[in-house]
Amino acid sequence: MRIVTIFVAILVLIPLTSSGFTGGGIISNAQASNACSGDWQPVAWNESIQRVAEVPFSWNYYDNYYFDEDDGGSNGNIENNPPLSPEQPYMYQYSWTRQPLLPLTDDYSTFMKVGNDSVGALRLNLSSEYRTTICVTLTHSVGDSIIPAFGDVYLMTTNQYESYAESYDMQHNQWDWWGDFENNLKNIDPEWRSFDIWGWRTFRDAHEYENVDEVALSISLDGPEYYQSLFGGDNWEDFYLVVDTWDNSHDSDAEPSDKITHADVSIVTTLRSFVLPPWTVSIAFLAIVGSLMIAPIIVNRKYMGAGLGTKQEELIPSLEIPAAVIHEPVAKDVPPMPQLPPPNQ
Repeated sequence: MRIVTIFVAILVLIPLTSSGFTGGGIISNAQASNACSGDWQPVAWNESIQRVAEVPFSWNYYDNYYFDEDDGGSNGNIENNPPLSPEQPYMYQYSWTRQPLLPLTDDYSTFMKVGNDSVGALRLNLSSEYRTTICVTLTHSVGDSIIPAFGDVYLMTTNQYESYAESYDMQHNQWDWWGDFENNLKNIDPEWRSFDIWGWRTFRDAHEYENVDEVALSISLDGPEYYQSLFGGDNWEDFYLVVDTWDNSHDSDAEPSDKITHADVSIVTTLRSFVLPPWTVSIAFLAIVGSLMIAPIIVNRKYMGAGLGTKQEELIPSLEIPAAVIHEPVAKDVPPMPQLPPPNQ
């Protein structure tokens, strides 16, 4: 019975002391930052990594569809390439022609400039056979000094980034009411937010780091990331490492800084020696839950069966004197009793 009790206690404490399964999860900043050094390789742009951007002066389809030729070709948007927007046209144009990328298996270190009120992103194809550690440091260049910059860093899949980019376009292309609409979505109860089809979320609802100047994160995938569409079959999901410098719909995000943000990005990949299949997580939880359900039954049967048997020991000693004690002869060393004279007649 004592062994069963110890076993149940261990089962209860395992989920509290473990940090997660090897199938994937987040590693703390301290652990990840120690792994931000690697064997850097030259970046093969548009083969293993692609530079992507969202800018406030990007092409406005609605304005250009109805634009007036007498207007001189102007679509009413902000002037292209203002001083605080260093992005090049290839970063934010022709997003529908993005080619497949090779799986990320080498270590890369790169640098990108993100304009004010803009979005800078790196498109990646993470491999499930490697654990990927990403470190981002944000700075501003003020004269000859380098000072920390505060912004938002997100990790998203392709589908999540498309929703995020739509939110950006809506709030920058004369759809002012959309920002108010997204702000109203914040009042939704937490248990219903996962069904919000209008907002945007990050990968696993966890990889969002807001109002920070440096970030270190690590990600391990259970398998290739894809989703099944109802009409289009299987769709492959890339990943987007996003540096956000605009005032998005989140309450805790950083405000625009009116400066160009410099982002130093380090990507380190580590080959995983042993990768458990995704179904092992379900089996592990099933075993824990099943053990917690069976353990009380075993303890109860042990308790109910305690003391039962074919022969029971006498708990209260008997007060009867055995016959052998009554007829026991007198010991030899005890002197005999004297004979009394007979009474007088």
